[in-house]
Amino acid sequence: MVRIFKYLFFISISLIVLIGLFLPHEHVNFWWEKIPAFDAIFGFAGCVLIVFVSKALGHHWLQRNEDYYDD
Repeated sequence: MVRIFKYLFFISISLIVLIGLFLPHEHVNFWWEKIPAFDAIFGFAGCVLIVFVSKALGHHWLQRNEDYYDD
């Protein structure tokens, strides 16, 4: 079941990037909006960054050792 969701996830990301490549923005306000599929790539990179930063924050600051109360 997890494998099916993983394949669907990668297929949907690929479709979104392909759609972004072939459907350009008509009215661009900034230079980065001219880059094909920038929105999809930027959103995916932002989500990955949030996951890694939150995991690092949790491991180094929020979590305690198992013998925290034995000290």
